[in-house]
Amino acid sequence: MDKINYSVCITTFSKRFNYVEKLVTQVRALTTCDILIAVNGDYNQEFNNDFRKQILDLCLKFDNVFPIFFPEQRGLSKLWNTLVIHSKQDWCLLLNDDVELDNDEVFISTIPSLGDKPDLRRINGSFSHFLIHKDCLDKLGYFDERLLGFGEEDGDIFYRYIETYNGWIQELWVHGFTNLVVDVRDENIKPGIGKYSLFNRNFCFSDEPCKYISVSEGITGLFGQHMKKNIEDLEQYPYEKFFKENKGKL
Repeated sequence: MDKINYSVCITTFSKRFNYVEKLVTQVRALTTCDILIAVNGDYNQEFNNDFRKQILDLCLKFDNVFPIFFPEQRGLSKLWNTLVIHSKQDWCLLLNDDVELDNDEVFISTIPSLGDKPDLRRINGSFSHFLIHKDCLDKLGYFDERLLGFGEEDGDIFYRYIETYNGWIQELWVHGFTNLVVDVRDENIKPGIGKYSLFNRNFCFSDEPCKYISVSEGITGLFGQHMKKNIEDLEQYPYEKFFKENKGKL
């Protein structure tokens, strides 16, 4: 039995139930940890009640699977922040719903031995699967929820990690993760590059003012060129640290 010091956190929406069903089943076959699912709504649509029932039925099949429903469509940053905040464990393994797991070594050796040092670690060079500690996310200021759609969250948090820690995000290279890179998306959201939201890209690079501007010397991160922050980050969830430090006093 693995030592439980992490939660598995998954994001999904109505068009991808088959993927999240398979992933939850795979996770539960490998570990008894809590599974949290951020269940997003569809943009400008009433929440799909058949989908809601499917998710509830899926959760009832296993112990310790907790859905968090968003009746109105929210951005990936909001979903990720909510999952980490709602986890009772400090370490969270964030997974896209189109990830497959096929190796129990991932859970039996790598993840339970993370330790207590707050950090952010990409798995196999991708933010489709990554680990983050609550204290690290709090120090970074959380994923920017002004990114109302999907895309650019990884580049933004990578920049802010380098800015905060003066170093690159650590990589974990482990067998057993397959990123399917499914292109199924919410067709009601305007796309920018590929399946990613035009709004997010414009907010980061094109709006006036945009969050980042190109400079001759700056932080490169995932941007592929030197960038400088043009809009400061806002304080998000200022009371979460207080909750963590005082919840044992109730």
